[in-house]
Amino acid sequence: MKTLNRTLAIMLVSILTAWPTFAQSNKRFVTSQAEFDAALNASVAGDSIVWKSGIYSHVSMDIDKDGVIVTAEVSGEVSMTGASRVEIPADGVTLSGIQFLSGDIKTAHVIVIDGSDVLVTEINIKDYTSYKYLIIDELSQRVTVSHCNFENRLNLDDQNILSILVDATQPGYHTIQFCSFKNFAGSGGDMGIEPIRIGVSTQSKFISRSVVEYCYFTACDGDGEIISNKAAQNVFRYNTFENNTKAELVLRHGNQGMVYGNFFLHNMGGIRVREGQNHFIYNNYFEGNTRRSILLQNESSDPLDYIHIYFNTFVNSAQVELGNTGGSNAPKNVVLANNLFAQPTDKLFAVATGNETWIGNISDGTLGIDPVTGLSAMNPLLEENEFDFLQLGTISPAIDAGQAGFPTIPTFEGLDIDSELLLDMMKQPRPSAITQKDVGASEYSQDGVLRPHATAGNTGPSYLSDQRFYALSIEVIGSGTIQLDPPSGLYTEGTTVTVKAIPSEGATFTNWTGGISGSDNPQSLVIDQDTKITANFTEVPEVLDTQMRMGNHTISLYPNPTHDKLKLEINASSRTRIQIEVLGFTGQKSGLQWDKYLEPGQHIWELDISNLATGMYFVNLKQYDLHNHVMDSSRVKIIKK
Repeated sequence: MKTLNRTLAIMLVSILTAWPTFAQSNKRFVTSQAEFDAALNASVAGDSIVWKSGIYSHVSMDIDKDGVIVTAEVSGEVSMTGASRVEIPADGVTLSGIQFLSGDIKTAHVIVIDGSDVLVTEINIKDYTSYKYLIIDELSQRVTVSHCNFENRLNLDDQNILSILVDATQPGYHTIQFCSFKNFAGSGGDMGIEPIRIGVSTQSKFISRSVVEYCYFTACDGDGEIISNKAAQNVFRYNTFENNTKAELVLRHGNQGMVYGNFFLHNMGGIRVREGQNHFIYNNYFEGNTRRSILLQNESSDPLDYIHIYFNTFVNSAQVELGNTGGSNAPKNVVLANNLFAQPTDKLFAVATGNETWIGNISDGTLGIDPVTGLSAMNPLLEENEFDFLQLGTISPAIDAGQAGFPTIPTFEGLDIDSELLLDMMKQPRPSAITQKDVGASEYSQDGVLRPHATAGNTGPSYLSDQRFYALSIEVIGSGTIQLDPPSGLYTEGTTVTVKAIPSEGATFTNWTGGISGSDNPQSLVIDQDTKITANFTEVPEVLDTQMRMGNHTISLYPNPTHDKLKLEINASSRTRIQIEVLGFTGQKSGLQWDKYLEPGQHIWELDISNLATGMYFVNLKQYDLHNHVMDSSRVKIIKK
């Protein structure tokens, strides 16, 4: 099948999955500022304003109509220069396919977003003189910046490149994904040329809940901070930080920062935690970092407390600095659990406070600190895979070596976070039992899969890459929603995508049709062409609370249907034993089984069925006498919503 224009593909997926749909729409082609203004004035939600291919100077686009799409005739063949800039005060706007090259707008910003539910995609901003390349206002919500490139701002003024401001009353829930940040020159240090900043110091206690994922950062040396986190509950996952010789990711202000699934490769540093509490750093891979891998600061303004570092892999890198630098504000309650530290360039650790909690860590190399319990010296027997990354070998002592006892990872409303460590950094399943999880960032695999999610080739606009991209579009029949992993609807050829169907209340997932088929949920497919799949849901009839008799006993199961808890109420007339087992609708065992020994009287138990998939099940009940002979049995149908 012919490859879709990438911008149109993204728009298609967005319309199918998130943005509103419109019954009719108009497409208006423009070649000048005057034509754009006239087209915008005539447009309504769902209409497209299409710039014809060409180079335009001094264009100011003030997109103030909700639901309007502004795009290029051919993605990447429209270039704006001079004093060109964009403001988006409206909601539901899409801006796509346009390059902003070699412009000069002095102290203005290239793109300013004040609206909500805005999609900015396939944009390239390069060689501009400006303050910020893109800024999202604090009153905006749910802005997505996807497959964009931000590169080489010409001036070195104290302004970051992509800035997200945070409101005091509501989270922003913004997403920056599949973007590339390249070639920001400078001296490093505190120069204010961070590629991404979320919040400002005065917003440090505000909740942002923004996500930066699947992005690629390289040669970002204008500031010591590649990402500057200055607000609460932000997530940084599945990114690649590579060859940033003067910089690192910094949790600067704000609490509960989540950093997981990232590759930190050949940078000055990996992660610097300057201020705040309850940060979680897990499932990351550090290699070749020259000055430090992690730095916990001794900072007086907002001292570090409850810092959690779990299941990371550190190889061929500089030390982890634990913060005891002589001040009176050394980090407190630092927990390092199930990390793998190997082959340091000098030593593994520096400036420990002596109050760290160590659980299940493996070290191989010069410690740099006094030996401690919970940090076991042994060769992890790592092997280099075909992509030149180190992972566990077949007989590594890190396999199934995880240890429990560390604080749990929180969840945030509206965000999907792997808070139960059910996946490794490559999104391979980890066993649910801690003692069966492997130490380090990745579970043992014979397939050699450890490699970055985000690369120079699969991030940024398609027109800057030689790779082929295909669209995955979803149709939903019935009542339910779809999760995609990776989350974009557009993928490079050969990408494995996991699709998960989530039924609405009162419905159940039936099957997939189209590009994939069957009832497995979730299901994976390899993208090699434009693909449309359909998720089919059926409504589940309401089932009343169930009451029955078994022998001389009265038994009730309720509520039915239920989401996660099923109550079993038994009025026993005599001493007996009851066995309860949950079976799939076709009779297969679910693994849920309980035995209850009863004295005469009323008994109520709460049975946890939250791990079951949505659907119909049978609950088998058996009554035994005191000699363990079956006296009676019954079967009841229940529905897990």
